[in-house]
Order: sequence, then structure tokens, then C-alpha cells
Amino acid sequence: MSRQAKDDFLRHYTVSDPRTHPKGYTEYKVTAQFISKKDPEDVKEVVVWKRYSDFRKLHGDLAYTHRNLFRRLEEFPAFPRAQVFGRFEASVIEERRKGAEDLLRFTVHIPALNNSPQLKEFFRGGEVTRPSEMSRDLHILPPLIPTPPPDDPRLPQPLPAERRGLEELEVPVDPPPSSPAQEALDLLFNCESTEEASGSPARGPLTEAELALFDPFSKEGDPLPARQEGVKKKAAEYLKRAEEILRLHLSQLPP
Repeated sequence: MSRQAKDDFLRHYTVSDPRTHPKGYTEYKVTAQFISKKDPEDVKEVVVWKRYSDFRKLHGDLAYTHRNLFRRLEEFPAFPRAQVFGRFEASVIEERRKGAEDLLRFTVHIPALNNSPQLKEFFRGGEVTRPSEMSRDLHILPPLIPTPPPDDPRLPQPLPAERRGLEELEVPVDPPPSSPAQEALDLLFNCESTEEASGSPARGPLTEAELALFDPFSKEGDPLPARQEGVKKKAAEYLKRAEEILRLHLSQLPP
């Protein structure tokens, strides 16, 4: 299947149906809906069940990425703090549900977040469905095909052993289908930029003013202490990717 550009889909996220897991914690149903811009009836859904700690980790990862995108005109959404007492109260569950939903919907118009590896990993292993096909299958029953009796001479007879081997060689073998979940993740969470795929030439070096907007050593508030030290070692890598981040930023500015 050919890879489509990530801009071919409109995304809609919902967090709903909180329930108590057998181990005692609360989990939430997370639905990512992908609507084709070319055909609005072409809709795919990826469904996963996540708990509060999963949302909190995703919030920390995306906040770290957003902090280095120099998007000063928008504020990254806050997320409810962890608490031991009262976490099973309806008001707390609703606060966490809404916070998780706001986080996911915030990423929709920011390609660096919407197609981030962290978000793709968050939905890995989810159930992939096509709602239109599911509803159509409920209304259309398969046709009834009469089965001839066992002694009917019209039944196909087994091939001789020597011919059976040749027959198997003549039949083309279709490649095994890929996993629907993996296919959906690779297609819908496309982390590769369209410019890189088309092989367009890169821009020139960043100016000092542009580099001043991007701070590769920023590690304040990072959720992982080990990564705080790793940022310094990867400064060169961040600077190399700064041009890509800048292009993403400039592409969203009004003409």
C-alpha cells in the first residue's frame, strides 16, 4: 500500500468510558479518528485503553518537544497532578479525562506533535476499525450458497499427486497481509516529512537569530532526569534538526 501524506487526514481524539480495571486502577477509552480529506466517508479509528500514568508520561514527552519548538504564542495545556486520595471520585476521574482529551486535541494542528514517535507509540497495539464497514456488515447478510451432496459427480475431484505439485507451482502466491494495526500506525502516524520524502534540497545554515530561538540545552522541567544530561550530548543532533523544526513552524504561519 502506498504511503499517503500526513496532511491527507483530519484527526479527532476523544477520551471516554472510564472504567475500573481488574487490578483496581481507572482506565479510559482513547479513540483516534482519521477522516480522509479526499473522501469524508473514509474513516479509520484506532482505539486503546490507557490509565492516568500513561497520559502523564505522554504529557511530559510532548511538553518537552513543544518547549523546543519556540511556539511562544500558544500555551501547552496543563495536566492534573497525581494524587493518592480521592482519585476514584467522579470529579477527579472527569478532570483527568478532560485533561487527557485536551492534550490530544492540542496536538492536531502541530505536525511535530501530531506525528511524533511518542504519540505513535501511545497508540501502538490499539484496535483498528473502519466504522463504515462495520455498520454495512450489520445490514448486508452473506448470500446462501447451496452445497451439493457428497456423492454429487459435479464436485471437484482431487488432483493426482504428480499434477497437484505442478498445480501448486502455477498458482501465484499472494504476499501475507500486513497487520492492520501496524499498517494504520505507519500510514496515519507518518513521522517522515513530505519534504524529505520528495528529496527537496535543504535550506542554508540557520542564522544566529534563528538559532537563538532554539535552545538545545533547555532541560528545565524535563520529566526524565537521565535525559537532562543526555540533552547536552545530543546538542549537535538537535541543531541538525533545527532546520526541519523551523520549516514546520514557518509552514503554519499565515500567508
